[in-house]
Amino acid sequence: MNSRFQAKVERMPTMQYKNYDIFVIAFPRPDGQWFASGEVQKNAADGVEVIQQFSGPFKAANETQAKLAVIRDAKMKIDAMLAELA
Repeated sequence: MNSRFQAKVERMPTMQYKNYDIFVIAFPRPDGQWFASGEVQKNAADGVEVIQQFSGPFKAANETQAKLAVIRDAKMKIDAMLAELA
């Protein structure tokens, strides 16, 4: 039996927030918990800017909770970046 989990990586953003695309990936852990992390990208004048490992990893009881933790964290970090630029 193969114990490896094959994660499906989507290239569609999970959501958009203030002109940033937030990508979230979640995967189950052997203990029944879920891990999720995310990256952010933005189309800029010089091309696509990708900020990898932007948010997470977060551990939660289920996939939805793990993904929501990443999204909340990414939104706060985007807001903080934009505040610094202002």
